[in-house]
Amino acid sequence: MKIEKDAEKILKDFSKTLENIPDLEETHYIVDNVNLTRKDVANEKNPEKIMKNAKTDKDGHLLVKKAEWIN
Repeated sequence: MKIEKDAEKILKDFSKTLENIPDLEETHYIVDNVNLTRKDVANEKNPEKIMKNAKTDKDGHLLVKKAEWIN
């Protein structure tokens, strides 16, 4: 399939790129706030605000671009 061939090419190109990256020593951090976390809080969702920038047809249906790899 074309998708598999494209994926293989991407992986080969990525592997070649990784070969050019030099080996570096481990990074050490002086400060204690390296792995900070925040509270998991859901924001209020406003559908009107979300849909304000969406492209829609005359019936209000979303218009989206079809993926190029789908026939």
